[in-house]
Parts: sequence; structure tokens; C-alpha cells
Amino acid sequence: MKILYFGDADWGAAALRELVRRGHDLLGVVLRKNPTDGELEATARQLDLPIFQPQRCNDPEFLATIRSLSPELNLSVSYDQILRPPILETAPLGFVNFHAGMLPWYRGRSVINWAIINGETQIGLTAHFVDEGIDTGDIILQKSLPVTWTDTYAEVMERMIASFPGLVVDTVELLASGHFDRRPQAHLPGSYFPQRGPGDEWIDWNDTSSNIYNKIRGITTPGPGARTFLDGQPMILWRASYDLSWPKYQATPGQVVGIESSGVRVKTGDSTLILNLVELPEDSQGPRLPRFKIGTRFGINLHEHILQLQQQILELRCIEKTS
Repeated sequence: MKILYFGDADWGAAALRELVRRGHDLLGVVLRKNPTDGELEATARQLDLPIFQPQRCNDPEFLATIRSLSPELNLSVSYDQILRPPILETAPLGFVNFHAGMLPWYRGRSVINWAIINGETQIGLTAHFVDEGIDTGDIILQKSLPVTWTDTYAEVMERMIASFPGLVVDTVELLASGHFDRRPQAHLPGSYFPQRGPGDEWIDWNDTSSNIYNKIRGITTPGPGARTFLDGQPMILWRASYDLSWPKYQATPGQVVGIESSGVRVKTGDSTLILNLVELPEDSQGPRLPRFKIGTRFGINLHEHILQLQQQILELRCIEKTS
């Protein structure tokens, strides 16, 4: 089958290699305007495939290029431009996208992070036709992968990257056979998630241990890591541990209440969790086992902060009166 391939990143590269290995005719690779890394481009060059990188994929010049190639099917694996007609009509079999979420749930961006943050026990991969909505097209195939209580972002990502090529090839071969079902999802409400960005990584110690634990493991490496404050300076939280059976009680959230061989135990809004690996600002040691005194407090003491601001305002007013 003649395929034009739109994509990015390591899972895009892995699926491309598998398609070529299985004998499909790749007409070329369309890169993002700003690729997340160079792996897909390097793979395309190794395979001696034409490379395209349009600023806008719906530009007339690029549409003319697609039509000259005459693809039977267009594929999207981690491509970031919103696809609209007429590009959706440039291949007889349509445009198929591969989404790292079990549609109709987890439409949108950064869904691996959000699935872990939400404490999901499984995560989906979906092959679906692209329509004029966002992740709303008819479903072709889906695959479910487990997410354990201790899995981190890196571990779930690795599992998904390993599974993506198989889903891509199975979908292409199903479409080539002509015997496939289209499962509409337009009538389903689903859920939408934005791209995770700066500001999402801060920990609120008044939240539950479960929520904080999921957030830490959901944005750890290769993500930016969760953040808290220590003495007014940001600190990265790379790894934590929590057991649902630990007792729940009231105390000061964000305060170290115990020192253990695996790290420090910190009070949360309902229970405790253990910080196992942290990184202090400008620390040449990099990530390390935390060793803080009992009573050390993380985060911002809002009451104290407000009092300091009020004092600063009073001092400024006094300066104005005397000037």
C-alpha cells in the first residue's frame, strides 16, 4: 500500500521502520515544524525516504505535492498540526491517526501524563480516522496496556512505544484487506486534556497522598519532575512511594514527620508519603536521597507569606509619607 507518513519522535520512528520491514510502500515522511527530537528524520534518511516539513500542511503548495505522490492512505503518528479538509481528502482510504489514549476518553494532549496523574490502571492506544474534530473520528482498532501502582511516566512510555508499531501495522493491513469496521464516537462525550505545561508541576501539600503520589510519578523523567519549595527555593521531586493502607490523620501538610532508610516521610492533606529522590536547586550532586530534619516544611506557608506582604506594604506607606 502507498502511504504518506506524518509523524514525530521515537515511536513515530519505530512504527515507520516496522511498516517498511513489512513491505509497505512509503512515499515520504512529513515532519513537524518543530520536531521534539531528530529520530524520525534520521530514520527517514536511513531508509532513503523523501522528507517534507511544511509550515502549514494545508498550504496549496504542499497539497499539490501530496496529490502528485498519489497516496492510498495517509498516516499520523504524533503529528501536531490540526488536519482539515482538503488534506483529509488527499488519499482514497483517508487519514488515520494513532492516539496514545483509549478514545473517547483522554482526547487531547499529554494524555500519558494525565492518565497516570488520574490514577488509571490501564491506558489505551487507538487507531482512528481523522475528521474535522479533535480525536473524534471513527475508531478502527484499540489496544489496552496495564498501568501498575508503581509505574512511572518513563515506564508507561516505554511500554507504549513498544506497542505502537504493532498497532500501526495491524491497522494498515486491516485497511488494505477492505474488511474493517468503523466505530463512530461522535455521540460519545469523552474527556479532553490540554498539553501539560509550566505551572502544572507544583505540588499542593493539602491534596491527598494518592493525588500527590500520582502527580510525582506522572511527570517524572523524561518529564520535568514535580516541584515544591524548600526555604523559598524550588526543589524537584523525582520519586515517591505511598501505600493506600497508611493511616490518615490531621497534622501540618508539607512537613517532614519521619526519617526512614528510603527517604523522608511527609505529611499530606490526609495521610503521608515518602520522598525517595529529590533534586535541590543548584545542587552539583543531582538527584539524591533526601535527608531533612523532622519539622522541615515544604511548600509555601500562605499565612506567613501574607503577613510578610502586609508588613512590606506598611513599610512602603511609611516611606511615602516621609518622602
